[in-house]
Amino acid sequence: MSTKSSFFLFITFCWICTSYAQQHSDIHGRVKNWQANPLAGITVILGDQRASTDSLGGFVFRDVATGIQRLSLSGIGYRLRTEIVNKVANKPLYIEITLSAEDNQIAEVQVVGQSDTERAGKQAIRAVVVDTRAVAEQPVTLAELINRSPGVRIRQSGGLGNAVDVSVNGFQGRAVRYFKDGIPLNYLAGGYGIHNIPVNSLERVEVFKGVLPISLGADALGGAVNLVTKNLPIGDQLDASYEIASFNTHRIAVNASTRKKNGFYTGLEAFYNYSDNNYNAFVMVPDPSTGNPSEQSVELFHNAYRGVYGEAFVGVKDKPWAKDLRFSLAYFDVERQQQHSVLMTSPYGAALAKQSSVIPTLRYVGSFFDDRLTIEQFVVANTLKFNTVDTIQGRYDWFGNFTPTPGSVGESGRPSLSDIRIQQITSRTTASWRWNANNILSANYTMTSSKRTGEDPFGPRFADSDVDVLSARTRFDKQVLGLDWSGKVSDRWSYSLMGKWYHYRSLGTEAWANRPISENEESSVSKSYFGAGGSLKYEWDADRNVRFSTEYAYRIPEIDELFGDAVWTVPNFDLNPERSLNFNLGTRNRFRNLSYEVNTFYRRTKGLILLVPVLAPYAQFQNINNVEGYGVELDLAHPINSFLDVRGNATWQSLRLMGFDLPSDQWRNGTRLQNTPYFFANVGLNAHINGVGKPDNRLDVYLNYNFVREFYLETIPRQAEPGGFLGLSGSASVASDLIIPNQNLLSGGLSYRMKQDKYRISMEVKNMLDARLYDYFRVQRAGRSFHLKLTYQLFNAHEN
Repeated sequence: MSTKSSFFLFITFCWICTSYAQQHSDIHGRVKNWQANPLAGITVILGDQRASTDSLGGFVFRDVATGIQRLSLSGIGYRLRTEIVNKVANKPLYIEITLSAEDNQIAEVQVVGQSDTERAGKQAIRAVVVDTRAVAEQPVTLAELINRSPGVRIRQSGGLGNAVDVSVNGFQGRAVRYFKDGIPLNYLAGGYGIHNIPVNSLERVEVFKGVLPISLGADALGGAVNLVTKNLPIGDQLDASYEIASFNTHRIAVNASTRKKNGFYTGLEAFYNYSDNNYNAFVMVPDPSTGNPSEQSVELFHNAYRGVYGEAFVGVKDKPWAKDLRFSLAYFDVERQQQHSVLMTSPYGAALAKQSSVIPTLRYVGSFFDDRLTIEQFVVANTLKFNTVDTIQGRYDWFGNFTPTPGSVGESGRPSLSDIRIQQITSRTTASWRWNANNILSANYTMTSSKRTGEDPFGPRFADSDVDVLSARTRFDKQVLGLDWSGKVSDRWSYSLMGKWYHYRSLGTEAWANRPISENEESSVSKSYFGAGGSLKYEWDADRNVRFSTEYAYRIPEIDELFGDAVWTVPNFDLNPERSLNFNLGTRNRFRNLSYEVNTFYRRTKGLILLVPVLAPYAQFQNINNVEGYGVELDLAHPINSFLDVRGNATWQSLRLMGFDLPSDQWRNGTRLQNTPYFFANVGLNAHINGVGKPDNRLDVYLNYNFVREFYLETIPRQAEPGGFLGLSGSASVASDLIIPNQNLLSGGLSYRMKQDKYRISMEVKNMLDARLYDYFRVQRAGRSFHLKLTYQLFNAHEN
């Protein structure tokens, strides 16, 4: 089915549903914030009737009398608003209302852990706020949802559960940090992240670009992704969902909690994911007789993922001695099969990786001196277990046929049966002092200490001994301290000034199989750095503002980058931190029903850490590239009519390599950063129809389109780049296997809500056109797939 046909059917369906809905005489509408994001939980009063907005900001009153009516809206953190409406007989009335934040809300300084999605998006340091509540019932992955945001691209090779890499304004990998409620996610490894979390487990996602607030307390360059979990209302609540999809995919999620009026609460968050990921992909298959490769479509047979995560918690809120005290105990266990090499050139049929851990955590939030001083402490101590299995004596081809090769162990060229354990402690302390209504001093100290031990019977040994390199002492400590002064000089001007101190210390043996080294050759590195930044914002009114931010930041190498993995990645104690100077300037405005935002950025980064080959089959993290770049983003939102609205965004960025001095490498100066798209865009169309089937039921229909301009597997000469305006026409004059071609992704679905939103059923078709899609290393993604999701939600308020 063509794109035009899909669009025509979608519009026709919306028109039919709209015609049906208009037969009902009622008052209904939607409540949004100044960014056009829906507001849930807003109280709406019409005469003696009362309603509360749903997760999409919708409300409805049935059989309303004709004449002048008074409508009142209120919500925590928002100004009370009253509207006078004129109800005409036998005609439905649709109202769309925008609420403004209260003046006494200090929205610019508390940027993490707030319950209000709108305030998170209004801070001077820009964050793209993804409201997951609005799509909680849809069979969409968190990676897909974030991928629709301006300036953000997701790489997820191999389907559900496989590792995800987020690119923010062109910077990716470790330059982008991940958080859960402001806590660095390192302690959860692959058990919890955007690659496997159900969207209905979160309140929202905050994507920070270039400049990070002090409250996150991390060493990031390109930005950060903060996963904000749901608040606990007083009462009992349950959210359970089950999704079944193509490729034998099953996803189960349960979120349950109970909170008494005395402050005591307990709850559970759990999810299970499984997928065979056995979609068809086009690969180069050698001819059995001649050995010459040809492109063929094969079914991936060793690409499955299984993951389980569970967290139980108990705590107490709103006590004189604690605003919140929570103890949690979590467990995760994941197993991922490996179907092919990084570039999808060699098939594997037995290699796999495992991770697991038991994680106790403690979190305390206290408020003192009439709420002027706020202190938060989080601490976790756990052991991460990693296992790599690659011991088979033989080879698989792309069709799953096995050929024994006695005497040869492993498919990847480096056999392994590793058992690695990383013992780690993470502590995060934040404190803020509110001098007055307009000024706050904040501090954040985050410390991580890791020790690695392990064994691998196939791994490297120390010279002239049988001592496993993994048994050598290895330790890595990292500290980040930040200070921030935030305030408002008037109702319109707000600012933030910050400074950061970074320190790390590593201790270990720089050994790998190709470099003989004795057991007592231990190395130690200890370094400190300083960074600074700030932000400024001016608001004309609730719908119009301009904001600027800048930062000079460092990104400290991680433990695996310094020490390797004792399998394929070798150590590098000479590795230096990445460092970057970032500038961001943007404005948000509204013209009638059209809201739009334009943002620009500039980055100058030195010492980017990349994994590069050193001696087959080994690789090493090295400071390779220096990058200078700039770009622009445009984000639009517009309600077409009462039932239909459209959103869209586009990003263009120019990220160029620099600093090559050798004559043989000078051609690289000014070339594009490899494996990084320079233009991409999204368009989303949504229809919301009340009263379908029964008066309280609701039908939502949506269509999402994503376009990615061609980009390049490796660095290509600048003169070979495509021409036209901003390089958006034609194709590069290089070998086709270096080009990751233009990509068009069209997905659509519908969601039906029944019985006061307790029951929801959603269906979606992803990649409706069955287009050939790729990730950054030309790894092919899944074709057309079908998804069905059932959701049950229950909330009971406590009477006493």
